[in-house]
Amino acid sequence: MAVLLELVLLLIFIFIWFRPVLKRQKEVGGYVDKKAKITALLLGLIPATIVLLLCEIGLGWVFKLSGISGHPVLNAVLKAFVMYGVIEELTKYAFAHPVLKKYETLKRIDIMVIFGFVGMGYEIAESLFVGNPLAGVVRGIFVAHIMYQFIMAHFFYESIRAQNQGDEARAKKNRLFCLAIPILIHGINDCVCELMSVIVEANPSIAESAMPSANMPKAVTIGIVICNVLLLLINLSCLIWGLKLAKKDPEVEVTLKT
Repeated sequence: MAVLLELVLLLIFIFIWFRPVLKRQKEVGGYVDKKAKITALLLGLIPATIVLLLCEIGLGWVFKLSGISGHPVLNAVLKAFVMYGVIEELTKYAFAHPVLKKYETLKRIDIMVIFGFVGMGYEIAESLFVGNPLAGVVRGIFVAHIMYQFIMAHFFYESIRAQNQGDEARAKKNRLFCLAIPILIHGINDCVCELMSVIVEANPSIAESAMPSANMPKAVTIGIVICNVLLLLINLSCLIWGLKLAKKDPEVEVTLKT
């Protein structure tokens, strides 16, 4: 039941936040059609999710064999940045490219829509597997994976635009930002979630919701409050930034096939 409620919440907020972006794409005469959007969604929903599940299983074995899993904090930090930051963002980046390759020219909003639908597919799939209810609700409200992809798409667009203009230095800088910024934000966000899970597991008396209560030690209460505030700030910032980028002008076309 909890998973179903989380999924419903997620779909509601996907509709709320993604609709203005699709409207913007239509207003500026974007090139990405319905078939491409469905393709991007399915790539994020099925193959990207399968790849990431296999990677998580493999990384789990590596951490177990190396002894990292025996150190909760180290395990939490590495899992957040390596699996959820680096591997997830690189995988979504890779699965957006088959759709991008169908077009010779695109606008910023087109690229954001393609990346966004890949993120949407994975967002929906992950909602079925999330282990932290609080993190699931926060992600459902702020559709974090879609916002990471909007940010990634913006810098991808800027790198192609700079390349078209012959500015290789700016193109390289934006290619770096395209991956590094979503990886860093995603890693920090999930590191907070993982560390909060460590706090909860270390204190069995804490309710499953991980919300503070009068029976908790003061240090634990403070730790959970700080984690919740950080999650709120990170996700709210990504939401505002992602939606702001979707409205950004000018909508200059870039040539993908040179």
